[in-house]
Amino acid sequence: MAVRRKGRKTARRTKRVARKRPRRPKPTPRARAKPSPRKARPVRKPRSLAPSDRRLVAGATLEVGVVLHYYPRASAAVVALSRPIHCGDQIYIRGHTTDFVQAVTGLALNGAAVAAATPPQQVGVQLEGRARAGDRVFRVSW
Repeated sequence: MAVRRKGRKTARRTKRVARKRPRRPKPTPRARAKPSPRKARPVRKPRSLAPSDRRLVAGATLEVGVVLHYYPRASAAVVALSRPIHCGDQIYIRGHTTDFVQAVTGLALNGAAVAAATPPQQVGVQLEGRARAGDRVFRVSW
């Protein structure tokens, strides 16, 4: 252990004070050149189809409903229907991360198996892939 001698002063640390830098003057605002006004493009109205032209083409996708919930253990989804669906129909499920086609093997309404369902029913559909809430369900063939 060191012994302090009388008369000898220990070194003191001094506080360092941060120096303030002088502020730069703000740049003066420059006059911006205004862009030339663009002419508005005419908005095209969607062509309304005559009742005779509204026939469905075989193989064309037709939205059947929207997935409300997916049960991963049962690999089934609850679908809110907007059009009728039947067992055996080919459906296409498309969403943000979902994109697959499969045949409808099982439909369930209130826990009971059914062969077909119509809107506005909410039915359970057995799925082969993962679906998420908000995915849209299309019928490819009927």
